[in-house]
Amino acid sequence: MSFLPNGVVEKRHSDNDRKSYEMIEKAFQASDLSVLEKLDAFPRFISKRSLTHFLCRYEIYKKILNVNGVIIECGVLNGAGLFTWAQLSNIFEPVNYNRRIIGFDTFEGFPSVSENDVNTEKNPGVGDLHGDSIENILVSVEKHNLERLLSHIPTIELVKGDFNLTGEPFLERNKQLLISMLYLDFDLYEPTKKALEVFFPRMAKGSIICFDELNCTQFPGETVALLECLDIKKYAIERFPMHPWISYIQL
Repeated sequence: MSFLPNGVVEKRHSDNDRKSYEMIEKAFQASDLSVLEKLDAFPRFISKRSLTHFLCRYEIYKKILNVNGVIIECGVLNGAGLFTWAQLSNIFEPVNYNRRIIGFDTFEGFPSVSENDVNTEKNPGVGDLHGDSIENILVSVEKHNLERLLSHIPTIELVKGDFNLTGEPFLERNKQLLISMLYLDFDLYEPTKKALEVFFPRMAKGSIICFDELNCTQFPGETVALLECLDIKKYAIERFPMHPWISYIQL
């Protein structure tokens, strides 16, 4: 069943979910439209889940429009989040070349798994959630730049490797960095905790920390990392009625 990420069929997916995913692939492949025409008609082909993800990210982005700083995406996978931020930046603030979009990922799946990631549903393993290659994503970066007003100034940067090894050196190379949004989608305890430790001091009032798997049985490490790094009694953890997982803290 290749229609699910990495061929994984989770028990949270109902029979109707599986049938819907199969129909998405079937409809996309059967259509005589060109790829560009299909993408232009994307609501016809994508799942409600995918569109909901996009709408949540749109609502989050609007909250940081007047906040200075870059966007950090921790966990790029196939680039859906990274390019949502990039597209919205190009639409809403086309001359703000300081709104860099920086994506961290191994591009080889999970580098390691902690005991804090062990759960009662499906334990993650090294190499899981291997998304697209960095080379393929960079092709999309090139396409994105062609549509930008200030295309001679790059705004997307990809950092490859284990974040436990790449996070602090990146900050040392970018001493000027302020962060308007930290989107945590590493799924795992160790890199999530490291990201909070490294980046939280660079976040001013009004900036946003987003969590993709907070309070999630399958990925408990993300919640453990938050509890160890921040006193949650001091912050409101907000969510969207239309999505079960995405939540955020606005400082």
